[in-house]
Amino acid sequence: MTTAPDPRSRRLAAAAWRIALALLPLGAGLFLVAGMFPPSEDPSAPGTLGARIAAGIVISAASLAVIALLVRVADRRRMSEAGLTSVRTGWRLALWGAFIWTVPSAATFGVLALLGSPLTATLTGPELARTVLLLLMAVLLSEAIPEEAVFRGYVTTVLGTLTRGWGVIVVQALLFTLLAAILRQNADPADLSLFLSMGIGFGYLRMVTGSVWMPIGFHTAFQTGSQLVLSQDAVGFAGGTGAAMLALGVIPFSVAAILVSSTGIPRIVHPGPDRSS
Repeated sequence: MTTAPDPRSRRLAAAAWRIALALLPLGAGLFLVAGMFPPSEDPSAPGTLGARIAAGIVISAASLAVIALLVRVADRRRMSEAGLTSVRTGWRLALWGAFIWTVPSAATFGVLALLGSPLTATLTGPELARTVLLLLMAVLLSEAIPEEAVFRGYVTTVLGTLTRGWGVIVVQALLFTLLAAILRQNADPADLSLFLSMGIGFGYLRMVTGSVWMPIGFHTAFQTGSQLVLSQDAVGFAGGTGAAMLALGVIPFSVAAILVSSTGIPRIVHPGPDRSS
């Protein structure tokens, strides 16, 4: 006589294979992209950024297709129930997320400039504008959309069948950090703590809004600014890495957490009920 599996064991098994399948196109795509762009290649070159954009379109499309299949067929839910609300209701949240990163970051760089550590452009105005636009699109398509759709969207929803609240936020952030460690082949605690902080911050925004769009906007602004200052040749910064991370990460993330926790989301930004299927 056999004993029926424990219901929790069944839930864990169901969650595990769903999460693994959702991660597959994202992990494979990011792994291939990392191999396509060696460190010696100029990250600011239009051709490099254009290739990242093209790769991002494929990664985003593949990730969203797998998620849609899981949500509709395996889970029999609507996409909005997985945080993937429509663009019609989500674009304001995305802009708001970008705004609450950009303003405190710009203000901090302004203070650092007054203290003797300014940002300086190394390109002409049109070249800098082109680089920023291409970099923003590359980040949006190859990182922000697929990563937020997977982790803050589907993975968060699946984990909601096993735990609640901050438990969901922490576990998805740990999975996000684990994927980063595997792809980067780097277990440096400083690097991993950054990804863990990002995962928790983005997860909190998802919990507050019920949508992936605010994390997408915040993620896009943060990574565009960080890559522009720290890894691109278009902008130089007179301060050290610690000062840069203060302006890029610590202060904007802290301001966003305080603002969202204390005031919520403005009425003009918060979407109404989403009835997308």
